[in-house]
Amino acid sequence: MFKITFALVVLAAGSLQARFYEHKERSLGPTGLFGVTSPTSITITKVSEGSPAAGKMKPGDVVIGAGSTPFKDQTRKQLADAIDQAESIGGGGKLTLILKDSPKVVLQLPVLGDYSKTAPYNCLKTEAIITRTADHIVATRNFGRNGMSIGLLGLLATGEEKYLKVVKDYLHQAAWAKPDHEVTETKAWYLSYTSILLCEYYLLTKDDYVLPAIEKHAIRSAKGRDAGGLWGHPIATNGRLPGYAQMNCTSAPMFLSLALAVKCGIRHPEITACLAQNQTFFEGFVGRGALPYGVHGPMIKNFDDNGKGAALAHAFALTGNSDGAQFFSILALAAHGGLERGHTGHYLNQLWTGLAADLSGPLATTAFFKETRWLHTMNRTWDGGFTYDCSAYKQGIYSYRGLSDEGSHLLNYCRGRNKLTITGKNADQSLWLPQAGVNEAIKLPNYGISEKSEKELLALFSHPMPQIRVQAIWALRPKKHGLNETIRKMVKSGTRLERLSACGYFGYGCPHELSAPSLEDLAKVLQNQKEDPEIRATAASVVAHCGPAGKKYFNDLLRVLLEDKPTDTLGYLDEQIGINLNHLTKDAFADKLVTDKTLFYAAADKLLKHKRHSGRSQGGQLVKNLPIEDFHLVADSALAIVKDEDRTFHSYHGLGPQTNIIEMFASLKIEGGIEAAYKILETPGGKAGFKIRLLMSVLPKYGANAKYALPKIKDTNAGKFQKQWDAMVKQIEASSGKQKMMTFEEAKEIGR
Repeated sequence: MFKITFALVVLAAGSLQARFYEHKERSLGPTGLFGVTSPTSITITKVSEGSPAAGKMKPGDVVIGAGSTPFKDQTRKQLADAIDQAESIGGGGKLTLILKDSPKVVLQLPVLGDYSKTAPYNCLKTEAIITRTADHIVATRNFGRNGMSIGLLGLLATGEEKYLKVVKDYLHQAAWAKPDHEVTETKAWYLSYTSILLCEYYLLTKDDYVLPAIEKHAIRSAKGRDAGGLWGHPIATNGRLPGYAQMNCTSAPMFLSLALAVKCGIRHPEITACLAQNQTFFEGFVGRGALPYGVHGPMIKNFDDNGKGAALAHAFALTGNSDGAQFFSILALAAHGGLERGHTGHYLNQLWTGLAADLSGPLATTAFFKETRWLHTMNRTWDGGFTYDCSAYKQGIYSYRGLSDEGSHLLNYCRGRNKLTITGKNADQSLWLPQAGVNEAIKLPNYGISEKSEKELLALFSHPMPQIRVQAIWALRPKKHGLNETIRKMVKSGTRLERLSACGYFGYGCPHELSAPSLEDLAKVLQNQKEDPEIRATAASVVAHCGPAGKKYFNDLLRVLLEDKPTDTLGYLDEQIGINLNHLTKDAFADKLVTDKTLFYAAADKLLKHKRHSGRSQGGQLVKNLPIEDFHLVADSALAIVKDEDRTFHSYHGLGPQTNIIEMFASLKIEGGIEAAYKILETPGGKAGFKIRLLMSVLPKYGANAKYALPKIKDTNAGKFQKQWDAMVKQIEASSGKQKMMTFEEAKEIGR
């Protein structure tokens, strides 16, 4: 079984994802056909010239079965099985397709052999596909674009001298790999993948020619981190990232590239400092959830997305974080059913997920390959290449065009050769799972929660993987089970995992009448400074979600927020307390909860100075409705948020903090908010949609006082929000009751 004990909130989503993608045009593997699938048929949309299907089939044909079996449910998987059978020695390459209202069609495919039981290890068919794919990459020179040369990585993974020579010749000619080249690249995508390629090449060949390039790329990457130690699409300038946020999809590979550079022998103070920041940030997700888009809470719906956690697993393995490596490797194993999804496309998911599953050992590699090889089959083209096969983002359009589909699949087929660090070379065997642990991980997405009895669900409160614990909580809660008293006792005396689950049981989504008897017990957990911080944060969520009865603990939440939390290095728990405070009350002033101003404003100010934008948003929400006489207590922190110049802020991709503060300025009749909002709009970089939504939120709050700005407002191009923008303009034009405004300094003086 698993060796880990973690607290995570991730929901399984395997089979639903598979069905979601069942109705788009898809590649039909080495047949040369493309078609739109349903559970029982495939309507052909395209036939590749020169392919086995050319001249035998045409667009509009409807395939209702393959081999001798009609399609029943998972159409593409059934077709993949039929293709693999046809390509076997016994199949002779003959693939029979059953057509609707037409005779059967037999396509002649190459005979590639049979998959072994240990594939991709010791497998003749895997070896045949590796050779065909590597030859195709060399023939087409489809190495990948703009430094993301995944095709070259794939050739490296073969370990064969004839392909290594191709890579060597390429790198010795590439300007960015020359020893005297000064690295000026600003895009994190290219820096990370270029570095990974250079490092893996050096570690495999010991060619000193690339060491200067490795060093320069690594130092450039490390110096390009932001104050939080992360990256976005581009690298940072003076600690600040242009654009809208840190992104884990670039930051995890950057972390990996720097760890690989150190393995190559590169040493530099900036690299050391950067790796320490990477470790601090990412280890906060170990045991708690899959990697989110950026600086957010753990992702709670998927095991992985875009291969972010999978790339991170390798970075952790290289830096000695065995708990982190194993945790994200197991998440990768469990993500076998979600390889066709991903933000703006699933390319990186298919690239990294299998490579991370390998960290759990050969048994895990074989199990993952068995679950996913149908997808490789359906992505294989008739001429030895691979296709990206449409997109999870928009039909026919994807963000990873030209990155070498062949390279991605070749890396995964070469996992059995163990030639690269990312394909299992010198693997840490202490991370390897026994067969029982592998089986457990593979079945996580389909655990049969709905079939469990009440007592079985309760027993799952201590399951080592929290996807299961969370599902058990939600499945047990609506049942009439008579176990509430047992769960109440578990809050006090259970194991750590049981206590987290028990607190969560009475939290979000729990009917107030069910949580009320446990409120005082959970409040004691909240108030106890010696308690586990995460258990306290979970108890705080219960207090916040138990209705009006929880409001008497408002000041307790404030005190918890103000406490020093040495282990909460990124302020995650403070952020969660802020969320709970704002859930407990939409307006602390209207609810008369601000009974201790010193306590309240000290806590609010701590949130207003939070490094994460979401933490600052909670602080702004908390004080948004303060009376003018209290404004001076938070004025300076509020102004700092509006100016957004603090280089130590970890995230600033959304505009929740500025929105809350400018709305507060509007309600207090403080001038300058409209100008501040437009200054944000005119700042280079960042998502225009965020900025337009900020303006649409704050401008109406000024009412008639916004009329002076109407010429500029009318001249603003709101893009896809133009209809809502025009309605807002009419609202401002129709407003009346212009009021006298005051300056920021005048507002500060009132309370003094």
